[in-house]
Amino acid sequence: MKLIAVDLDGTLLTSDSRPSSQGLDAISHAVSQGHTVTLCTGRASFDAKHLTGDLSIPIIASNGAEVFDREGKLLRETPIAPDAAAEAVRYLMKHNVYFEIFCPEAIYSPSDGEQKLLAEMDILVSANPSIDRDQLWESAKIQFVQFGFQGIDHPLQLLEQGRPVYKLLVYTFHEEKLNEITQHFNGQPQVHTTSSANHIVEIIAKETDKGSALRFLAGELGVEMSDTVVIGDSYNDVSMFKVAGTKIAMGNAVDEIKSLATVTTRTNNDHGVAYAIRTLLEI
Repeated sequence: MKLIAVDLDGTLLTSDSRPSSQGLDAISHAVSQGHTVTLCTGRASFDAKHLTGDLSIPIIASNGAEVFDREGKLLRETPIAPDAAAEAVRYLMKHNVYFEIFCPEAIYSPSDGEQKLLAEMDILVSANPSIDRDQLWESAKIQFVQFGFQGIDHPLQLLEQGRPVYKLLVYTFHEEKLNEITQHFNGQPQVHTTSSANHIVEIIAKETDKGSALRFLAGELGVEMSDTVVIGDSYNDVSMFKVAGTKIAMGNAVDEIKSLATVTTRTNNDHGVAYAIRTLLEI
């Protein structure tokens, strides 16, 4: 039996953020052949389930902070320590950027977040007239249509209620500010950062990443790491590419992922997951 971990954005999802129908069919086929397929994503678990519909498979969500079995039972969680989460939210509010708080039941974001992104985008476009404003905004709008997304007025009050925080996501068009935020959190003792796309930095607990979550799930299932397969495209997939037996990079993957890969498949818009499962893995 193989354990096949499939990323979502840039991998199973096409550029319009919808799952490849051929990819879903190939996953169902692999499961029918006795293999276990898990989604391994930076997205929240409920958002991943919403996108993939009727698939009854394990889910590794929030970049490894949540691990669920195929019945939806939570097997492990590694939230950010409450004091570190509160400090992080205060820091992000002070820096006046758009951010999201990933909790077990919802994704929360300050109610003025969209206006902040629009203002940043207008400054960027005015300084760089060649940039396609509409295309830029289309990439940002994905944040607001995540399943379970909710606007809130007082983020710190949310943390005071004691909810686990699996991840904080920052989206900014201000590259210097993005780099400053990344450096700040990589210097903190209880958290570190990763990224799944341009303009994004994601803050997670020090012990959290996709690779450690994959190791945990493989152990739960009794699967040797040599029998694990990963399919991904971006920087938050690096940790699972470093531990898996077979590593399949998407055709649209960043260079770092391709350099770690055993083999490269087609792009996400050309049903690369389906090609990887049916052709490269011969399942």
